[in-house]
Amino acid sequence: MCIDIVYNVFERDVLAGADKAELAPRTQRFARRRSLIVLAGFTTAMLVAFVEPRVGFGLICAALILHLRPEVPDFAKR
Repeated sequence: MCIDIVYNVFERDVLAGADKAELAPRTQRFARRRSLIVLAGFTTAMLVAFVEPRVGFGLICAALILHLRPEVPDFAKR
């Protein structure tokens, strides 16, 4: 979870410095939301793992699936 917090800080800095012509604001919002959803998934998994470790592991796997495809759909081209 701590690594994902650091990733969110890093991503925010990178997206803040991105050129608006290269990366549409809607695409930036989508990437930010996805990262926050993954962080929420890790937090939930951590809490659930105290009661049911296998379910917690499943939630971690589900959260990591969002990172398998790092490309964000380009909404500006639609």
